Amino acid sequence: MPTVKITERLSAGETLLLDGGTGSELQRRGVNVLDGATDRLKAWSATANIEFSDVVRQVHMDYLRVGADIIISNNFWTIPSRMETIGLRDRWKEYAIAAGENALSARKEGNPEAYVAGGIAAPTMQTLADVPIPDVEHMGTVAFHKENADHAKLLADVGVDLILAEYLGFIADCVAAVDACAEAGLPVFLGVRHIGPTGKMQYSDAIGRMRESEESLSDLSEALQGHSVDAILLMCSHPEAISAGLPILRDSFDGPIGGYPNLGYNPTGPIVDRTMLTNQLPSTGRDILQTHNYSPSRLAEFASEWKQMGAQIIGGCCASGPEHIMTMNPVVKD
Repeated sequence: MPTVKITERLSAGETLLLDGGTGSELQRRGVNVLDGATDRLKAWSATANIEFSDVVRQVHMDYLRVGADIIISNNFWTIPSRMETIGLRDRWKEYAIAAGENALSARKEGNPEAYVAGGIAAPTMQTLADVPIPDVEHMGTVAFHKENADHAKLLADVGVDLILAEYLGFIADCVAAVDACAEAGLPVFLGVRHIGPTGKMQYSDAIGRMRESEESLSDLSEALQGHSVDAILLMCSHPEAISAGLPILRDSFDGPIGGYPNLGYNPTGPIVDRTMLTNQLPSTGRDILQTHNYSPSRLAEFASEWKQMGAQIIGGCCASGPEHIMTMNPVVKD
């Protein structure tokens, strides 16, 4: 258990190093992260928390070894609605607890002063409409709130240090998720997905194309006023997009900000060749990571840029690995 709260370090102006991708890193190490997936990611790497718990812990350990101050538990889609897609809704708590315990075990051995963020991702329900609607509308307010609140409370009971409500792409979902997660009594960080090249929020249409949303990061900051959010991070977006979005976020949000980019992830496996999943690369190909050319040193250059923009939490998302975090370490912590 860290001796200093993460909110205190951020308030003091420190810049903290976040870990890199977990699901993509598990796949790179040979773990089947696509259990039951034939045309969508389903629950992605959720089942690895039990079936490959040793590898999950090792991934966390490797990020701590190269200097990560924060590791995110592998709870991305251990939520009930996603576990239901592979017939394991009744066991979601079992997998969610295992994810939290794997991260806490790694922290205990690797660096007791590091923080464990309980990551809860939006279910990203899809509709047949050309413009998808927020999850809170698709699921209903009560169901959406319960799914997030129950997950956050479970992770708080396991012993994580903060809740990271991540992969949220609509303002309504961001606000609802923050409110639900805050009930666990821990600091709440928000991870906003799919930032466009102009710094605006984006959505994926019915056939997987990214479209610019009418909702802006400034609108998001305004909507979150009075709600319990301790930091806002831009995630699962190309590094250039995070560079475009951070200044807008810095001008509109008073709390800590940060970013962890997607470097281009190709989830090779038993998934048909769909552009929304494989970035137009054959799903039978050998390369599962890095569909774009972002070397560790290049990502470190972005990290330096983001730090100058006021980012206090910097790491990586899909396709980034320990080598990226290791190279970013001296830049972020200088």
